[in-house]
Amino acid sequence: MNTPPRQQPDTPGRLASAGDARDFIAVDDGGDFSYYRSEHDLLAAFEYAAEAACILDREGTAYRLMVDPDRRLVLGRSLGPVEYHWLKNAWWNAQTAHSEEHRLRRFPAESAAELIADLFEVLALDEGIAPAQRQWSLLIGSATSHPRDLKEINRRLSHQRALDHVRIQDPFGHVYRAARHRTHRLLPAVAAAILYLEIHAFPPPAPRATSRKDDGRQ
Repeated sequence: MNTPPRQQPDTPGRLASAGDARDFIAVDDGGDFSYYRSEHDLLAAFEYAAEAACILDREGTAYRLMVDPDRRLVLGRSLGPVEYHWLKNAWWNAQTAHSEEHRLRRFPAESAAELIADLFEVLALDEGIAPAQRQWSLLIGSATSHPRDLKEINRRLSHQRALDHVRIQDPFGHVYRAARHRTHRLLPAVAAAILYLEIHAFPPPAPRATSRKDDGRQ
């Protein structure tokens, strides 16, 4: 996998403090993305430094892991801002390769700041982490409910044969329609993964009224 440009050796960068109360996202050496609530969680998730191809904080600053003199993994010096086009392509590849792990598909970001904000929100929601006092909304026809997380939404919709009249609003206010995505053309439609594609309107389309011509009456 292509990795973001390294900072020039003569630029010292910033050595991350172990006391920083920050969350992170990481791209592993296989190209997948993950969210971590803290630096402690981040370091515990990796076994060796090269396993993390890129680590990002909320400002879009890139980091790598390094090994300290005691042979422990630590967060290394900053490498400067992440390269936007690399990050955009890496995220698209991860969504394609790991569609069942990354089901929320937002509108394409128009800037690095927007993409990074989307990544922190979407990847946290993938992990079942949502802001306090905010909730999911699931609208099926005229019935609205508030599932606990995305996994619960997946379970509920897996029993729905038709998804045309389903709408979902995430805790950040983004609205989606549900659609099945077949990973293989021979799979039955009900076995396909359900993806959530961002849209502009929350209410589902109203059922088309049957006209006299449609029902055979004159």
